[in-house]
Parts: sequence; structure tokens; C-alpha cells
Amino acid sequence: MQRILVSIFLSQIAGVMKALRTAFGIIQIILIVLWTGICGLIGIVLMLITWNGQWVHYFEGRYLFCPPVLFIARVKLKVSGLENLDTTKPCIYVSNHVSHLDVVAIARAIPLGLFYIGKKELKKVPILGQYMHLIGHIFIDRKNREKAMQSMRKAALLINKGKNVITFPEGTRTRNGKTAIFKRGTFIIAKEGSIDIQPLAVVNADTILSRDSYMIKPGTIEVRIGKRIMASEIQHLNTEASAEYVRTRVIALLESH
Repeated sequence: MQRILVSIFLSQIAGVMKALRTAFGIIQIILIVLWTGICGLIGIVLMLITWNGQWVHYFEGRYLFCPPVLFIARVKLKVSGLENLDTTKPCIYVSNHVSHLDVVAIARAIPLGLFYIGKKELKKVPILGQYMHLIGHIFIDRKNREKAMQSMRKAALLINKGKNVITFPEGTRTRNGKTAIFKRGTFIIAKEGSIDIQPLAVVNADTILSRDSYMIKPGTIEVRIGKRIMASEIQHLNTEASAEYVRTRVIALLESH
């Protein structure tokens, strides 16, 4: 009888703890969403004052938005390979994509304002969409190949004018942790514009916040920065081969250490 009572008591305690963890997770998400909206409004105001999207985005991402989000999520950030960066020459940053936290980790890790090529649906997100549009992020229509390529070529022109762009060529967050085949768009504009590529690898973000969950686990995310791939390295390759070459470099970063 005593064992049964102890078992019931322990199961009740476990249920309470699970409920508390769920409640805490919901509070975390609410705080992050609220902070995202506040930072979006601040960014819009700063943009209207300065009209310098590069500076506003860098300041917002690296110093205003990301540190509190990482704190709320109880996530530490580790960065390796900073010596591989060349901040004097714009390029396309290419990363694997496993979690919503990838964007936060990269924005905090890279000492530059990186502009995203994102799906056009993001424009409809209140405040965030207006902020992204105002400072100069690039939106693509995934359902219209011709318009998507027009947007990608626009990105190439902006890079050659001094803007650093980041893409996630897998197209969406992976479900199984493996790096999926890279879509061709990024590498078409890299070849056409003779643009260098900076490979990145985000490690452990999926164990902290997986694709199919909104429960954030405490932990450490690492952003690994690889050696820059010069435009001349892939100029002789076709688009598919270029995409696979860069993908293998990203995978090598993921498997290093």
C-alpha cells in the first residue's frame, strides 16, 4: 500500500513539473515575440532617422535583439572561425538550417549586418515584415520561379554594391538533422556575379528548439565559420556542382571538432 501511495505521489509530482515546464516555455515564447515586435518598432524609428539600413540592421541584430532573446531562451553562444571572415569584401553567407534560432545565433555571431533572402510571406508579419522591407531585406516568391530569380539577381547587384547577404539554400528547416540538397538559386547568382561565398554551420540549435516544437531547452549553440570560397573556385563548375561543392564544405564544418 505504501509503495502504491509513493508511486501515485511521484507521478503527481512529475505531472506538476511537466505542467510548469510547459508554462515556462509558453512564457519564453511570449517574451520573445513581444521583444521581436518592440525591436521591429525601434528599428523602423531608427531607419526613419538614419536611412542607413546597413547600420540599423547590424545594431539591431547584434546588440539589441539577439542578446535578450538568447538570455530568455537560456542559450549560450560559441563562435569559431572568426579569423576566416573578410569584412572588407561583401559576399554571400551560406548556412545549414535546422531551427528558428539559426537566425538569432548567426546575427549575434557575425560582426556584420547580414541581409536575408526570405519568402515573401514574411512581408505580411505585423511590424517584423514592415521592418524587414524598410531596411532592405530581399523577398522571393517561391511559387514563381521567374520572379524568384529576378529577386536573386537583385540580391547579386546589392552584394556588388556592398551589401552582405545570407541564404539558407536548403529552403526550409531540416526535419532529420541532415543537411538537405542545396537549391540552385544562390549559386546561379554567385556564378553570374562572380561573388565569393562564406560557408557557415550552425550546430546544436535543433536540440534546443526543434522544427516541430516551441519548447526551448537550455544549451549552447555554436556557429562555425569556414574558409571563404572564392568565386574562382566554382567558376568552372555548373550550378548543381557548385551547390554540392558548397554543401560539402558546410557539412565538413558540421562534422569538424
